[in-house]
Amino acid sequence: MKDIQQTAQRLYEIFQQVLDEQNKGRYAPELWSSYGHVGTRAGALRRTLFVSDLCRLAKFDPQDKVIVDAGCGFGVIAIILHLLGARKVWGCDISEERLTTFQRITADLRLEAHLEGHLLPVENIPLEDRSVDAVVSNEAISHYRDVDAFLRQAARLLKPGGVLLIADGNNGANRSRRRFTQEIWERFENGPAGEVHGHYLETPYREMRRQIIQATAPQLPEDIVTRIAEGTAYMDRNAVMEAVQHYLATGTLPSSRFDRNRCPLNPISGAYMEMLFHPAELARQIEDYGFRARHYAALGGALPVPFVGINRLFRLLTPVTLPWARAFRVVAVRV
Repeated sequence: MKDIQQTAQRLYEIFQQVLDEQNKGRYAPELWSSYGHVGTRAGALRRTLFVSDLCRLAKFDPQDKVIVDAGCGFGVIAIILHLLGARKVWGCDISEERLTTFQRITADLRLEAHLEGHLLPVENIPLEDRSVDAVVSNEAISHYRDVDAFLRQAARLLKPGGVLLIADGNNGANRSRRRFTQEIWERFENGPAGEVHGHYLETPYREMRRQIIQATAPQLPEDIVTRIAEGTAYMDRNAVMEAVQHYLATGTLPSSRFDRNRCPLNPISGAYMEMLFHPAELARQIEDYGFRARHYAALGGALPVPFVGINRLFRLLTPVTLPWARAFRVVAVRV
């Protein structure tokens, strides 16, 4: 693997250019709020250490490898993997705003030969069988609409011995984390709008469904719109519209109601809002698709440099630390 300090310095130089004030009308504003720290030397080093630590956990050297970044967002992880030596990083995401920013960054930096961003769900990646050395999912699997479809896709794409590397902050084995996340679920489904545990909600999902229903059938009275909105939890836009048409044809109200123990679905994007996973169960699920998988407890996030060693110790003690860990890692090798 390439030198970490040199890689971090190059990342810092890139983001000094990317985060220049003149780009604020060109890139999504969220880039500054989420990744502004990468424009500092300390922040660039933390991010680089985070990615290199994941690679070391998987015993994976990115040098000259082909990698898929599933749920790439703005492409920061993809850029770091390229700087660590990857020959090609192929990213996909369903957020048009984030993905478009990633594409503009790669074009502005003239990195199109090494980095690609595609507006696609992870289950629709159009690469050839056994053409990829690693599939990385960082803080993304908790939003996938169909985890099994993603795992089938990863199994298809990876070469024998290829690595599936999952890092996520939604550890369902941690009871405190579960309660914390359920509060987020409740707010995103029912409102009110505003900040909740580090997330900002503009429009509750139930209200989104109301708007879809009203646009589909403006003649419906308010009480019926409300009842259909309440009965279409976990449905995307098309399913909500079908439920409206079914009601108009039969008078039957839908009955898919929100359950506070189940992660809600954004009806517009079709993405889940922070699903929880028990890491051991997820590892077993992955093995059903032809992998050898191990799970690890993690402190979570792009940790400050002095805490990287503590995080490694935390992983070694996974059977003890998992119920207290915010985050987890799963490393799976295609067999």
